[in-house]
Amino acid sequence: MNLKEAELLFQAGALAAPVIKKYEQGGGWIVTLTGKHKLDPALETARGQLRVFKRLDAAVGVLFELGFNGVNVVR
Repeated sequence: MNLKEAELLFQAGALAAPVIKKYEQGGGWIVTLTGKHKLDPALETARGQLRVFKRLDAAVGVLFELGFNGVNVVR
């Protein structure tokens, strides 16, 4: 799911708390958004590839911009 889809689902109240996970292949962090939808729960780039954040604070910042109040971080 891309950021625009995530924003629309958040506004509709269809997303649960986001989870930020350590990305083992190549390092970095990925974001998964679960909830009442049938989309791929991982955030993707505009071209459909997995969006990998180099820094944890960048991933958290994107989620706070979407409107989330809290996140879960899993190593």
